[in-house]
Amino acid sequence: MSARPVVLVVVGAGPGGTVLTERLSANAAEFAGDRPVEIHVADPYPPGGGRVWRLDQPDLLWMNSQAADVTMFTDETVRIDGPIRPGPTLCEWGDVEPGRFPTRRLQNAYLSWCFRRVADTPPAPVTVHVHAARVLDVADGAGGAQLVRIEGRAEPIHADAVILAQGHLDVTPGPEHRRLADFAAAHGLTYVPPHYAADTDLGVLRPGEPVVMRGMGLGFIDDMVLLTEGRGGRFTARPDGRLTYHPSGREPILYTGSRRGVPYHSKITYELSGERPPGPRHFTPAVTEELYDRRGPLDLRTDLWPLMARELAWHHYHELFGAHPDRVALPWPEFEARLDAGPAELDALVEEAVPKREDRLDLDRLLDPLAGERFEDAEALQERIRAYVTADVERHADPAHSADLAVFYGLLTVFGVLVDAVNNGRLAARSQAEDVGAWLHGVFGYYASGPPPRRLRELEALSRAGIVRFLGPGITVAAEDGRFRAGGTATPATVDARALVEARLPSASVARTTDPLLRALYDRGEAAEEELTDADGTRYPLGKLAVRDGRLVTATGRTHPRRFALGSWAGRGFAVVGFTRPRTNALPFRLADALARAALKEATGPRA
Repeated sequence: MSARPVVLVVVGAGPGGTVLTERLSANAAEFAGDRPVEIHVADPYPPGGGRVWRLDQPDLLWMNSQAADVTMFTDETVRIDGPIRPGPTLCEWGDVEPGRFPTRRLQNAYLSWCFRRVADTPPAPVTVHVHAARVLDVADGAGGAQLVRIEGRAEPIHADAVILAQGHLDVTPGPEHRRLADFAAAHGLTYVPPHYAADTDLGVLRPGEPVVMRGMGLGFIDDMVLLTEGRGGRFTARPDGRLTYHPSGREPILYTGSRRGVPYHSKITYELSGERPPGPRHFTPAVTEELYDRRGPLDLRTDLWPLMARELAWHHYHELFGAHPDRVALPWPEFEARLDAGPAELDALVEEAVPKREDRLDLDRLLDPLAGERFEDAEALQERIRAYVTADVERHADPAHSADLAVFYGLLTVFGVLVDAVNNGRLAARSQAEDVGAWLHGVFGYYASGPPPRRLRELEALSRAGIVRFLGPGITVAAEDGRFRAGGTATPATVDARALVEARLPSASVARTTDPLLRALYDRGEAAEEELTDADGTRYPLGKLAVRDGRLVTATGRTHPRRFALGSWAGRGFAVVGFTRPRTNALPFRLADALARAALKEATGPRA
């Protein structure tokens, strides 16, 4: 009599589901022995790319990662308990120039190939089954079996464990977005809530009319591209390397602003000139543990940011001194020793050691470049932001400023340490809810996850052509007098428009999700939103799916032993999964391997 197979269901076949499927396959034999293992992967979108990276989207939509920085496979740097199974990066697989920013359609081809490799050539004793449909519900069956109901399938799958890896999901509008949508409907206006550009009908935005775009991150760049080149406009190169935009006449006029008033920093397109510093030095897990033991729950801005800033300074000056010794006035050992001694004299030390202001790290200015600036009229603001964008693109293409790239690596380092602090409960609830999500994620995205430089050169050209108008920092939008009225803090000018676009992705909200599986689990109390509670009893909902040790948490606070979740919508910390940078001991692979092993251990154990 053959052994009963071990059955696992992965909900979601995008990059996260693909990595989890690969890690389940890689680890299966250790836990299942000779028992057959069946992995069922369910997603209504084609596997590999999933929804976000699917094939049917315009070639105008690009990745904001270079081809050399994209891999779906573990390598020798990844410290995990499971086996390493290497594979090609995007640039190796597609014979693409390492510095190229691929289209999302090309990324889809790579991700689809990766999934096929995982599904078609699994190690014994694994078989992978793909279901092109939604998972509608999961219920407990006899002996702890998980009865997984899939759209279009008469009988449920009897699974030993289920892993949710659905990535970003749709939500119904929150109170603010409902209010603006109701106002728009009442006055014949157009309101586009937070959205995915490839999924949204931007045809509702009329040619020649002003449109307020709230947000200047990657969502804004996607919308900008589709509303300009996507409507027939074109760019030509000038002798000075800048671009000129030739309108088609079908573009709206985009009035854009954000908290900072400038777009995300241009992606850096060179490599470090010196050696990357080894590990964290000033902001380490041991430091956060010691602080927590002395002070109790920590505040990110007050307790941790000074240490994080010092870590970033160490990365910056390590590269500056090592790669550009002609631009410093002290030997590195002396500078490093004085930096280690404490932050009190840092400004004086930097002034003594680094003669040129452009070589010094000024985090306040770097992260908020227009702070305190005021302009007499809107045109002066346009010139200021155009000059900023041009200078940013030029600097991030110039290896003479390689210390900027060192700061990027410094951010990766401090995020790794912060993950440890969050996962070990060292942050106060308020600080974790407000500072990590709303502030620090914004800092990281603004500095490290910006668009390809070409997109910012296009933005500058669109501004000169009058298609884009900058509102500047501190954007405010009022719904009054039958119009949307927007302005910023840098000028007294405002604009009235009949259209408002929230140029960003929807925030996670399990309570407002439209996903049928999460909706069913949440309504029955078998899934809950993650919520933090401070010492004074104040509650801070995070909107994400509550998990503990990777397992779903119910409304009563219990964990379900056979239901797991991983991804951008799961957990209180940084439960990311999917493609990542190669040879960086990447966190997504470490999290996926640990969760896969936990699910296999549960699935191969005796049913209750």
